[in-house]
Amino acid sequence: MLTITILSLAYLTAISFRIKRVKFPVLELLTWNIHIVFIILAALTLLLMINGYGFKGAQTDRVILTLYAASGLFLYGLSKPEINARYYYLAGLFAFPFVLLVGIILPFTRMFTIMVALSLYGDSDYHRYKIDDDFALETKSTGILTQYPVYSMVEDKYWLFEKVTPEVINPKAFPRAIKLTKRGNDSVRIQFISSKGGTFNLDTIMSLKQGYLQ
Repeated sequence: MLTITILSLAYLTAISFRIKRVKFPVLELLTWNIHIVFIILAALTLLLMINGYGFKGAQTDRVILTLYAASGLFLYGLSKPEINARYYYLAGLFAFPFVLLVGIILPFTRMFTIMVALSLYGDSDYHRYKIDDDFALETKSTGILTQYPVYSMVEDKYWLFEKVTPEVINPKAFPRAIKLTKRGNDSVRIQFISSKGGTFNLDTIMSLKQGYLQ
């Protein structure tokens, strides 16, 4: 609920500023500087995601994108109506949820819009299971969008970044717990503990160079 909470507070603040016609040039300039920083971070985040990388931490990328949008909404509340690209850009950020609302109302775009809205505003449930100092197994569940968790291999990379390789295994199970036991330099034993207390084992070989299970 972190994403929707932050964005909801940003929306309410922006609406309040617009109603009261708040004029605070110093705060607006400071927020613009902060927003520009988040624009750069958001662009870098998207570029990394396209190439299978991300900032360290399961939710770091989502937090960056959320704060980017939230700072834009905050700026929209502080900005006065003008005919320029900056104002239309901020207005577009503010209007985007209303576009989704229209898409939900229209029958032929409803399903697609719901999936987009859940992906953008719904927080996924992440769990990471450490293998060693460089590798971890991550499970990701996104509400009704995933019947089973997506199992990804997370590899520590380049100080601030990590490489995420999704769907390294596909057991089609929603385990209560996972136990990892490293065997040698390139092998890990994965033990799934089911919700009913039973277990089933999966022995795999991990390629440390490529960061996925074979």
